[in-house]
Parts: sequence; structure tokens; C-alpha cells
Amino acid sequence: MSQQKRYHTLEIQNIDLKNIELQGDVLDIGGGGEGIIGQTLENKVVAIDKLKGELEEAPEGPLKLVMDAKELKFLDNSFDNATSFFTFMYIKKEDYKVVFKEIYRVLRSDGKFKMWDTIIPKYKGGGKDIFLVPLEIDMGNKVITTTYGVLWPGREQNIDTFIKTGKDIGFKIDNYEKQDKTFFITFKK
Repeated sequence: MSQQKRYHTLEIQNIDLKNIELQGDVLDIGGGGEGIIGQTLENKVVAIDKLKGELEEAPEGPLKLVMDAKELKFLDNSFDNATSFFTFMYIKKEDYKVVFKEIYRVLRSDGKFKMWDTIIPKYKGGGKDIFLVPLEIDMGNKVITTTYGVLWPGREQNIDTFIKTGKDIGFKIDNYEKQDKTFFITFKK
């Protein structure tokens, strides 16, 4: 079977980052690749990714560190903010709670964790086992078009899963919104 026939591709999802403002420093979880948050907030950002190659691909601007989000190498209460831009779709479900605990730990009191991700329905079998979410990201000064994808089986996720995980760890939900097949959540410590 050709690779193309394995793709389940959503319609283009529009993400608006024109007005993103965060006071203080920002830890960006999974900040490699396009490095969207690093491009938006530049030198306010410490971008981590467990894959060195992903960080090498990311544009200049943030400080880049090879690090696994399950074991952050920062002291408690180190950051004002944390972000995750379409990263949890690559993290195993059994690791969500560990990563959330680490983010909570490194955030200062009243710190915020902003998360953007996609809704992935349960895989029902068949040949299309690669789930793709094409994005058009409006950053104000430019628009970035990209696609993120994962091997679909076992990767289902939705906004409720993350709201529950955040609350279980101790976060309060500041706000959230669903847009077509994507969502955005702001957690507050």
C-alpha cells in the first residue's frame, strides 16, 4: 500500500496566534520543528524537545535545549508560563499525567500553561492509519502552513481528557475553546 493511501487528512485547521501575549518567561514543550511559539515570542522562550534534530530545524530566537518533558531539568517554580503547540499528539497517553506534573512543578505560583492540540478520534481500523492535521497559523506578520501527523492507532485524544488531567494535577482551567478539530486550553497554577 502506498504511503498516500495510509493518510487520513483533516481539512486545513486555522490557528490564530496574532494576539498571543505572555508576560514573563516561557517554557515551550516540544518546541522543535517549526518552533511556532519560539517564532512568536522569540527570546522570551526556552524551547525543549527530546529530539535534537527537531531543535536544529527550528528557527533562531529561543534558547533550545534537548530535554524530555517527562523529566524537566529545571528547578521548581522556574517559569511564568509554559506552552505546548500540537505536542501532546506525540506523547503517549500513559505519560500525560507525568508531563502535566512536571509542567505544574516548574511553573511559578499563578503561572499559566497554554496548550493547543487536535482532536483525534478512536482509530476504527482500515488502511488509513496515519492521522494528519494540516494547519494554517496566522502569526500576524506572516502565515505558516504546516502539517503534523502521527501513527493513528492508540492516539485518540480530546479536550476533555486534558481538562481532566490538568484538574487532577491541581491546575485550574482559566479558559478553553474548541475550533473545528482543534482546541486551546489555558491552565492556571
